[in-house]
Formats: sequence, structure tokens, C-alpha cells
Amino acid sequence: MAGITRIEKIGHEQLPGVAVYMLERQNAAPPIQEVLVEVGRDGQIPLHSHTVDATMIILDGAATVLSEDLDLNGRRVSRGDVVFFEKDRKHGFKASDTGLLFLSRNGGIVGNHGEAWDIDFGN
Repeated sequence: MAGITRIEKIGHEQLPGVAVYMLERQNAAPPIQEVLVEVGRDGQIPLHSHTVDATMIILDGAATVLSEDLDLNGRRVSRGDVVFFEKDRKHGFKASDTGLLFLSRNGGIVGNHGEAWDIDFGN
């Protein structure tokens, strides 16, 4: 049966200007989560880490990669690029003046409905 469903926007207090939309969450082994992440114009996802690996597929816009990995830090990414970050490695993005939209496929970073997020800003 055809239908239309609205996906709820999820925010995080340390990510102003960043909207996250939970697309899929499977409690398989290993768990799989897919989220759509939208970063506003000139917005930023500051350096942070997770206890799981994450693959980001850039869908629109552009950004500069922030990373403790010197081979990745400062690299420019745009539509069609795929970025992989290993667990426990600090990373982030500085969006361009067009913003940034990416799909994150990971092992369960975003908490839903009051659940804690697997994100460490190292503050």
C-alpha cells in the first residue's frame, strides 16, 4: 500500500544548526543505523568520536573534513565522496556556504526518544 511518512528531526544540544533524521535502525549483530544529517550553511560538526565506525556518503553541499588523522584533516569533500572514520578517532566537518547533507551508516550513534548518543566531544 502506498503512503507517506514524516521522519522526525532529532537534535543534539552540542550540535546547533545540525538536523539529524533517523532512517533505519536494526538491532542485528552488529547493529546498523542509517541517519540523514543536514548541516546548515557555514555550520560545523566539531571534533568528536564514537565507539563505533561510521561511513558518511556526501549527498549534497561541501565541507572541509576535521580529523586527528592528518591525511584527512583539511580535505574538501562534496557530493559523491564517501568518508570513513574508525571508532574512537576524532572527526567532524566544517560545512561550506552551501551547507552539507550526508548519509551516515554506522553501528548506532544517534539516540532516539531520549536515549543517550554515542558521541564524545572531549570537553
